[in-house]
Amino acid sequence: MYLVSQDFQQHRIVSGSPLSHDMSVSTATFETSQSESDGMFVADTLVSGLGFMLVANVVQRAIGFVRNIALCRFLADDQLGLWALASSFLILAAPFAVLGLPGTFGRLVEPYRLSGQLRVFLGRVSIVSLAGVLVCISFLVLAPSASSTMIFGTELSLTTMIGVALALLLAILFNATTELLNGLRKSRLVSTMHTCNSLVFTVISLTGMMIAPDWRVLIVAFSVAAFAGLIPAVSVLRELTQSESTSNGSMPYRDMWRRVIPFAVSVWCMNLLVNLFDVVDRYMLLYMTSDSSEVGRAIVGQFHSGRIMPVLLSSLTLMLSGLLLPYLVADWEAGRRKEVSDSLRLTFKCASLFFFGLSIASLVAAPFLFDTILQGKYDDGLAIMPQALLHCCLTGLASLMQNYFWCTERGRIVGFMIGIGLVLNVLLNFVCVPLWGLHGAMFATSVSGAVILVMTTIMMQRCGVHLGYSCLALGLLPLSLLFGSIVAAAWMAIVFVMIGRTNRLFSEREKQILDEVFMPGLRKIGFRNTSLWPA
Repeated sequence: MYLVSQDFQQHRIVSGSPLSHDMSVSTATFETSQSESDGMFVADTLVSGLGFMLVANVVQRAIGFVRNIALCRFLADDQLGLWALASSFLILAAPFAVLGLPGTFGRLVEPYRLSGQLRVFLGRVSIVSLAGVLVCISFLVLAPSASSTMIFGTELSLTTMIGVALALLLAILFNATTELLNGLRKSRLVSTMHTCNSLVFTVISLTGMMIAPDWRVLIVAFSVAAFAGLIPAVSVLRELTQSESTSNGSMPYRDMWRRVIPFAVSVWCMNLLVNLFDVVDRYMLLYMTSDSSEVGRAIVGQFHSGRIMPVLLSSLTLMLSGLLLPYLVADWEAGRRKEVSDSLRLTFKCASLFFFGLSIASLVAAPFLFDTILQGKYDDGLAIMPQALLHCCLTGLASLMQNYFWCTERGRIVGFMIGIGLVLNVLLNFVCVPLWGLHGAMFATSVSGAVILVMTTIMMQRCGVHLGYSCLALGLLPLSLLFGSIVAAAWMAIVFVMIGRTNRLFSEREKQILDEVFMPGLRKIGFRNTSLWPA
């Protein structure tokens, strides 16, 4: 999925029969035995890449969290609303401008690399993408009044719109590069790029806020950070160019585009639908809650503040999803179809527990964060936070599971599901926003996200991937967030006891795989147990 940098992204949605106790879960994806080497190309294994990514994500999320809290402290809610709208536009426009073509890298880079046609493939895709980028940037620069009114609900200066156009261009370059490196399974490098991106954005934006607390400072910081994030990739891209300097024969245009276009159209349509799904509530709040655009932007700012902590889940989901797809593709291309299903099943279970645990921690910390640090400026944002966490858990799981359809080149199914969710979201917002304001927008988005997850699991079932009743049970856990942190924590404790004492939620083989992955590292930091699971 091709989207604006996860750390820049301020809002985002967007991933049978009972399990047998002796089910043989794939180790091809979760273990460390599948590193590839071919000349200058060396791919990271999933576990080594995942481990490095998780460490880097802790750093990135900590940096991003501090930055977002500081921005709420520095900016008034209408200024925060303008930045939220700018972020929404960048999220929507980046994949739209490049026609979804870089979004095919996760699926198609590996086949073209193996056939020796990678350089030709990338060159042709870049030329077509550039044409779309020029059209979008020209609109922003040549029609600043019309474009700013459409994006922000008010007329802004030409200088501001030039800054937005530059931010869009650099965001596209950054994300296209990370998509390419993800397709090559350079997970560590991608994590390094995102960390550099996050750190530079935080330093420049907070320094700028101290000098001049204005949302336009964030546009400048965004652009500089995107450029800085590209620097770690320069040497690897140079090596890739040298190693792919020759190709194995010619590749007819018709044959390449016949494969690329259907997949790219699916990616483009899906990203457009997903990103519309993500921004529709903000624009409906902007235009439907007040006759004053300034009041509308203030409400958008409140909505944005309530998602500061949930957006950590969303950004982590995007990175996990982008990391997972190339490894699923490698198994699929090698004919290991059962391993793909088993890996998705284990991913669903682990992600359910991980997202649920982070959500509980967020609920515990929220009162101190909003009442003390933000001094009660964003009480409306605090009120919608449990719903926002529920929404991010459910849609995060849907996003991860939808990798199956991208792996099997059936992206139209994803677009169909997101389209239904988008229509439902718009209809519910029309009804709920005038009645309940912020709560109505969050309710509409949450219900629509839940419907997308249900449709995803049903379609996977029809395609032969049976997640099972244990995944259903774990997927329902986030509903307890609506009843507060104490109730949710009690359910988490019950689930961990069940996992340790029974095989109803995790099979013995699944627990063994997770112990083999995580226990060596935990022992190094003093963890003395022989297993992750309570006995």
